[in-house]
Amino acid sequence: MKRGAWRQRRFPIEFRIPESYPELPGEPPPEIVETPSDDSAMADLATNLWRVSKKLTAEQNGDAARARRLASRHAQAAQESLAEAGVQVQDHDGMPFHPGLALDVIAYEPRPGTVTETVAETVRPSVYRAGRCIQIGQVVVAQPEGEGAQQHDA
Repeated sequence: MKRGAWRQRRFPIEFRIPESYPELPGEPPPEIVETPSDDSAMADLATNLWRVSKKLTAEQNGDAARARRLASRHAQAAQESLAEAGVQVQDHDGMPFHPGLALDVIAYEPRPGTVTETVAETVRPSVYRAGRCIQIGQVVVAQPEGEGAQQHDA
């Protein structure tokens, strides 16, 4: 008798797990159940690809620019693969901000020339998988200079 079978003996017969499950004719194999840890891994992957592509496309000149363009293409291809798998990454840069948005605000910064509260920088993008949010974005919000002393609930 296997070790696991001995452990099962401590439970009543009706609660014991059989060593092998019988195959049912015509039944499809069980589906893989995705766990929250799968979502977390996908969100981390999507975030890191987003950061790479954002850095690579920020500046392009000379031979370094060619290497960045090539790396950027690979990062873009990886993002497209994620999109085909149902993972969407949302960058919030330049988006008008209001407190009702599902975003974590890391900081509010008064900036000259800002008329309304606007997302100045996305630190971590929002990530969606199969239409549901698996990672809430983190942002820095720019606000008109006179509003720096106001308190916001994030």
